[in-house]
Amino acid sequence: MARITKAKWEENFANYNAIILEIFLNEGWDHVTYDRLSKETGLRKSTLQGYYPSNNDFEVAIKGKIFPIIASHLKFDSKDVLIDSWKAAMQDTQFRMVMRMFVMHAYKKGAEGSGRKGILGLGQIISDKLPDDNALEVIRLLFGLTVTELMGIDEEALS
Repeated sequence: MARITKAKWEENFANYNAIILEIFLNEGWDHVTYDRLSKETGLRKSTLQGYYPSNNDFEVAIKGKIFPIIASHLKFDSKDVLIDSWKAAMQDTQFRMVMRMFVMHAYKKGAEGSGRKGILGLGQIISDKLPDDNALEVIRLLFGLTVTELMGIDEEALS
């Protein structure tokens, strides 16, 4: 196998990361697999493992890109405005895929998951922007909304 330069490796890595991010944001984290990445790039799994030794390493592709997506949808004028903006954001595919990942990772990895840092960051923003509200209570409300939305539970389903 021909060796490539470090610069070419980094260029390839950036391109593969962009593909991973696109798949994740449009289809969900569960679609980010070696098979799918192989299909998109035309590379063998063994070649991809040179960039991502395990499928857990795919997370590097989304690092630093998730929170801006979340923040771009939210308004912090008041607790009610935040809740309404969250509900509206749940209709956006990319926001929804991010929330699906948070829920999946919370279940699979608990306090060890990478999403914990993001939730703590959101809590800090809520504390800063809505100092009269309990940040933990707001986060619990928002993620309760997320879970019920992802499960298709609404007023009609409960009637």
